Order: sequence, then C-alpha cells, then structure tokens
Amino acid sequence: MRQIFALSFVVFTIMVGFSMLFPVLPFWATDIGASPFEVGLIFSAYPLAQIIASPVWGRISDRYGYKLGVMVGSIGFGLTSLLIPIYHSVLYLIGVRFVGGLISSAALPSSSAYVGAISSDELSTRNFGIYGASLGLGIVVGPFIGGLSSNFGLDVPFYVSGAMGLLSSIMAYITLMNIKGKTAKKGKSPISTFKKYLIFLGFVVMLIMVNFEVILALFIKDRFGLGAREVGYLLGFSGLVGAVVQGNVGRITKFISEKLAIGLSFLIGTIISFLVPFSKSFFMLSLLVVILVAFSGISQPSLLSLLSKGESNRGEVMGRYQSASAMGRIVGPTIAGYLYSLSMNLPFLFAGILSLFMFFLWNLLIVRKDTG
Repeated sequence: MRQIFALSFVVFTIMVGFSMLFPVLPFWATDIGASPFEVGLIFSAYPLAQIIASPVWGRISDRYGYKLGVMVGSIGFGLTSLLIPIYHSVLYLIGVRFVGGLISSAALPSSSAYVGAISSDELSTRNFGIYGASLGLGIVVGPFIGGLSSNFGLDVPFYVSGAMGLLSSIMAYITLMNIKGKTAKKGKSPISTFKKYLIFLGFVVMLIMVNFEVILALFIKDRFGLGAREVGYLLGFSGLVGAVVQGNVGRITKFISEKLAIGLSFLIGTIISFLVPFSKSFFMLSLLVVILVAFSGISQPSLLSLLSKGESNRGEVMGRYQSASAMGRIVGPTIAGYLYSLSMNLPFLFAGILSLFMFFLWNLLIVRKDTG
C-alpha cells in the first residue's frame, strides 16, 4: 500500500507540473508570433513524440527498471519546460515540445507498469484507480497553479513546471523501488492478441473523450451563449468527480467485473452521446458530462488492470497503450473539428455510433475469449 501511494504522489506532482502549462502555452506561443496553425503544431508535437517514443521507453523500462523510466520522464519534462522561455522562436518552441515528448514519454508507461508489478490480481483495479485518481487530480490542480503563477509573468509557469519535474524525479529516486520487468520467451509474441485489442480500445476511448473535450466549449458557447468560466467550472468539477470515482473503484469492482465495467462504460457513452444534442439547458448537459466522466473513471482503471495481467513485457504493453492513446489525442480533434464545421451535433452522434460499435465488439471479444 505504501508503494502505490508513494508512486501516486510522484505521478500527481508530474501531472501538476505538466498540466500547469495548458492555460499558458497558447498565450506564450501567440506572444512570440505563432499563428493559430502553428499553435496547433506546438500542441501536436508532444503527442506525436509520444507515439514514437512510448513503446521504446516501455521496453527499456522492462529491462532496466520502472523507477528509472519514471525518473527519466520527470527529468525530461522538467528540463524542457525550463528551456522553453530561453529563446523566443516558434520553430524552437515546436522543437523543444517534440524533444520533451520524446523524453518525458518514459514516465507514464513506466509508472503504470510499476503499478501492475506491485499489485496482486485482487488489488490491481483498486491500485490503478488510486493511480488514475492522482493523474486526474494533477490535471485539475495544474492549470489552476499555472494561471496563478502567470500573474507574476508569463514565463514564470515554465520555471515552476520545470521545478516540479525535477522535484518529482527526486521523489521517485527516494521513495520507489527499481522493479524490472520480465520479457517474453524467445519466439513467443511479447503481447497477446487480447492485449492488442485492449490497446486498440485505448485508442478508441481517447478518440471519444477528446472528441468531447475539444468540442464541448464550442457547443456550450453556440448552444447556450456561455463562455470560458462556465466551461472551466464544468471541466474542473467533472474532473474532480472522475478522480473521486477512480479513487474508490476498488470498492465498485467488488460488485462488477473489470470486463463488465468496460462494456458498461461503452453503453453509457452511447446513450449520453446521443442525448447531448437534445440538451435543453446547461445543467442537463453538465449532468450528462459528469455521468460520462464518472463511468470513464470506472472503466479506465479496469482497462489498465487487464493490460497489466501477466508478468511479461508490462512496460512494452503500457508503452504501446500510451502510444495508442496519444494517437487518439491527435486524430480526435481533427475529426471533431471537421464534423462540428458541418453540424454542431455531428461530433456527438459520431461518438455515440463509435461507442455503440465498440460495445458490441467488446462483448463479442469477451465471449470469444471466455469460450476460447
């Protein structure tokens, strides 16, 4: 128990430092002359680097230890955050973000593999819930600190973020054990077919969630005439709800299995996606979003727990999962933006159809796995 809380505190610190740049980076980019298209490139550089590097770091952490991966990732985002304000150039900023993504992408595959390595099958979902809650809380707290520190200068959040990254690496060195993973036997596929389906699932889940994240603010503005304050309140509150649910998911999965939790989340996602266009008030929309995030808080730890089963190649599996999720973060906004330009309801109908398809596919896969 001590180890999962130690890791969760490290991950919380990492995510606070990482996410505190979210509200600041667009303003910094435009101040140094970036166009809207270049701002998009600046944000896309990071997940693009994650797609490339996450599986590699996963394999490295299996061989040399998950603690090392967490430390390298923390140092990577810390140093690159400190480098951003040094030179005012759009091309430089894109390059630093890409390099930061290459190095810092070691942290999440290693930390999630660490959770799997220290967890028994009975406690796996609970521990991933605690881990996920620390990620969620970090993402909620980070932007608040970023906005607050920007009052002292637009470059200050980058220095604070860098310090958080270096602090988290020191905390990891002091509190974590360096557990090494096992690799698959020669001639045997390192990742089972079922886990490949789970990785694909991670891509689709991220695609659906990003679809909501990207379009939600525009939908609220165009449908209800509200602005950034209301969107911020909704995202902050729903993020807290998701973190609370994840923190208690161990109790929830005593009553439903991990597989049932994933299938149920797709079913709920289908219903809510189809209901969003019929929202008559901001309150109704907010209620739907909170329910969606709550069920995501149940399914996400369940998915990670299933991925962590078995002792071989945990780091590589988690690395490929993070790579797939990063791909969803790149593809999702493009699809959502295009569909919204055709009709404000289309992104949600797309998410509903995709969720329904995945619900039937998931149930088909589970039947095949359980009977085969």
